[in-house]
Amino acid sequence: MFRVIILLCLSSLWIQSTFARPTINTSSISSSNAKLAVAERFNRQGLYLYALDSLDMIIAKGLGDEDVYAYRGTILTMRGQYLDAIHDFERGLGADRLNGRDGESYVYAKFVGGDCATDTLESIRHFGALPVAANIRLLSTEVEIHRYCNRMLDAKHAQELMEFQFPRAVKTHLAAADLALDTGDVEQAWRRLFNAQLFYQYIGVRDIAARIAMIEGRYEDAFQLMKYIQSQRVPDRSMILNGLALVLAGESSFWLHKLDQPRWQNTDNLYLLYLRLWAMHETNNPEYTSELEWFQLLCDDTCTNIVQSNLELEIQQPLRFQL
Repeated sequence: MFRVIILLCLSSLWIQSTFARPTINTSSISSSNAKLAVAERFNRQGLYLYALDSLDMIIAKGLGDEDVYAYRGTILTMRGQYLDAIHDFERGLGADRLNGRDGESYVYAKFVGGDCATDTLESIRHFGALPVAANIRLLSTEVEIHRYCNRMLDAKHAQELMEFQFPRAVKTHLAAADLALDTGDVEQAWRRLFNAQLFYQYIGVRDIAARIAMIEGRYEDAFQLMKYIQSQRVPDRSMILNGLALVLAGESSFWLHKLDQPRWQNTDNLYLLYLRLWAMHETNNPEYTSELEWFQLLCDDTCTNIVQSNLELEIQQPLRFQL
């Protein structure tokens, strides 16, 4: 009965197309660099390619400075081009912007690329100086990084800090639900999911519900829950769960079609690339060999084991596809 109530609540959600990833948006501090004004305006409107064109033109004219490179790194992170983003961030290490959202983007780009160091994350956690939303976002990002870097005690500590500081924040309860599912505690995840809905309607609720469905073997339900992913403005985590739901439900062709959308064609996210390989293997795609070679250039055996382990963590079972 309790789960029926939860599903009825989920079905009534109005899902807005908001960019949910906590680490990759415009800077939380106002830019004092006039050269970035046009790119920032495009970014606020969701016109990311135009923002990139504007920054590219500045650099082509020889006017690129640390701010320009740091901000271009953020836009590239939003586009999933993490390797290029890291290169730009490293050219903009002296920018004050790295004390805000650009710094968060830098951390996230390195994390997706397999770097589990948290020194950069710690350097931008100015609790009390940033708005409440920024503090919640940073802690949520910290939980995600610790989970995927197999530092579960650190993840739990970060979530407990969220609980203490922001007990009504939806991300506080979604982070707790993720940690519960990491240990196979589905009932606790349901309770946290219910608490999250009491405070706010947020697309991350669908992600957790889909993860529960996959753990329970209800792959078609998981796929249906993830149908809100229709545009480019969605976080990588949602796409990872969507890919898992689709390949487990036998919809590998549909998953490959979604990855052909412009937002995802050039992504460097190793988890999405692995799921692309899985779908290609399932469908006997002739480009599988070349895609495998590209993946292995980016990710060695140790890295591959980490990717596989974290995908198994999400669904609490071994993957049918192993490299």
